[in-house]
Amino acid sequence: QPTSTLSFEGQTHTGPQAIVEKYASVGTVVHDVAGLTKEVQMSVNASSMLIFVTGKLIIGGPTGNPLLFSQCFQLVAVGPGQYYVHNDFFRLIYA
Repeated sequence: QPTSTLSFEGQTHTGPQAIVEKYASVGTVVHDVAGLTKEVQMSVNASSMLIFVTGKLIIGGPTGNPLLFSQCFQLVAVGPGQYYVHNDFFRLIYA
């Protein structure tokens, strides 16, 4: 959606094209799917929800160093079973 917004490491990207370009610029990402944690809550109304995810990922392929990350995003329904990401916050956690 035109008003969808991504905050990635403190930089804001608004609209589908800017968001896709930012994620594409990161390169190859490998997730440790088994190690992901998630929390889900309904948002301000029944047609939206908040999802918070933490885990490990590797940027640049499977031989890189694992990095911890956190991500929180809001899904908003546009029809039965159809959602879009309205807000997305992503941070790497440097320990």
